[in-house]
Amino acid sequence: MMKKINLEKISKIVFFGSLWGLIEATIGYALHVLPALIAGSLIFPIVMFILYRTYKSLSDRKAVLFVGLIAIMIKATNLLLPFLPAPKTINPMISMALQSLLVFLVIPLLDDQKLSIKSSGIIIASIGWRLGMIGYYFYNNLTTGFLDFRIASSEQGMSFVLYEGVVSGLLALALILLTNPMKSLARIDKIRINPIVSTTLLVLALIFTLVKF
Repeated sequence: MMKKINLEKISKIVFFGSLWGLIEATIGYALHVLPALIAGSLIFPIVMFILYRTYKSLSDRKAVLFVGLIAIMIKATNLLLPFLPAPKTINPMISMALQSLLVFLVIPLLDDQKLSIKSSGIIIASIGWRLGMIGYYFYNNLTTGFLDFRIASSEQGMSFVLYEGVVSGLLALALILLTNPMKSLARIDKIRINPIVSTTLLVLALIFTLVKF
């Protein structure tokens, strides 16, 4: 019985992690053609929704971190592509790790019935992972000399952290609030995901991650 429960849990974690990886490789890749402000504001709400549904489906905060790990491992396969500079893969991996960590930390706030507390948790997560990235960019600048445009000026940094962070957080809040009343989501949360389905989605995520159009 315990093995069956663990298999069901692992299958869902792989499913959600692969879904994130697939979205990163498709929607995330397509968004790169848009201005940085728009692209940066759109992808996090989708990620936030996936991680929040992971928690609601499994009732386990730690599952959020494991889903992030699966998505990061999928992204890491880009390091096998010789024509793609390593920072193009490493930087997104770090942002994905920070997003998973921040959502994990604010989940108690998301469970609160008060809208002010719930919305604060989402905004904190949206701004928090961006602050973490700013710290990484400064560290990278000190160790390699590379100056990312987000830390090239205080205006760029403020725009990335505060403006984009708040806009992205509000979009994530709207997505969660609009979908929460849907009874279909509650039913989906209870569905057992066949390991074959999870594995298939994982393979698809890997293919789309490695194949660049």
